[in-house]
Amino acid sequence: MLSFTLLTPSLNARPAVLTSAASRASAPHMMAWKSDTSIGSALRSSRDTLGIGQVPSNLIGNVVPTSIGKELTPASVAAPAAVTEAEVLECQAKWANAIASISSVYLEEGDFVAAAGEAAGELYGYGHHNVLFKPTKATKHPFRATGAEAMSYFVGAEAMKNDEFKGEDAGFAINGGKGWSKVVFTNHQIDLNGETATAMGSYDFTCATTGDVATVEYTFGYKRCADGKPRIYLHHSSVPYSA
Repeated sequence: MLSFTLLTPSLNARPAVLTSAASRASAPHMMAWKSDTSIGSALRSSRDTLGIGQVPSNLIGNVVPTSIGKELTPASVAAPAAVTEAEVLECQAKWANAIASISSVYLEEGDFVAAAGEAAGELYGYGHHNVLFKPTKATKHPFRATGAEAMSYFVGAEAMKNDEFKGEDAGFAINGGKGWSKVVFTNHQIDLNGETATAMGSYDFTCATTGDVATVEYTFGYKRCADGKPRIYLHHSSVPYSA
């Protein structure tokens, strides 16, 4: 798989650019979606219908309790640690790497649906908290409140056997079949606010087939989850305005 390395700027230079590395072998292994049962059903349907590889069981399992046999009281629960700028940049690097990796698996005729599910569980907070997701290329269904709806957007309604979203979801993570080879983030600003953080800027997507670059504008919000990891709870994406 393709891998992206993070070039961390000095704190005085706000814009942060994430670039790619040539080696696919260093792509990080990502966790799976753990508790959104709707995505589990959709993944099983996709696997059974398309004959793609075995979907890891932890994509459809339940969240493991943080404490067994002990009732947690407000006094015994520590406040979540603040999300740091370094963690925001790391989340962006993982997101960029995931898009390129899913495209690579797709172009190599691998199980890109399972790859997307694993990446999504690491990146998005479905099953942990509410997620406010407004994708770039969504018309009839501009807001994706569930993991299954997000998966349809990223890998395509056909792959997910989702008739409701057919004609709208071509699979953004696979660029409608052309794939993406690289994603570069440039942050306009990052705002840190305790257990949440927000980043706004633009990212450039390089088509794996033509080499064309598409620029999209974003707002991402990250929230600390119960397992200690920051995940996306807000994602708004749009193409630049053209008069």
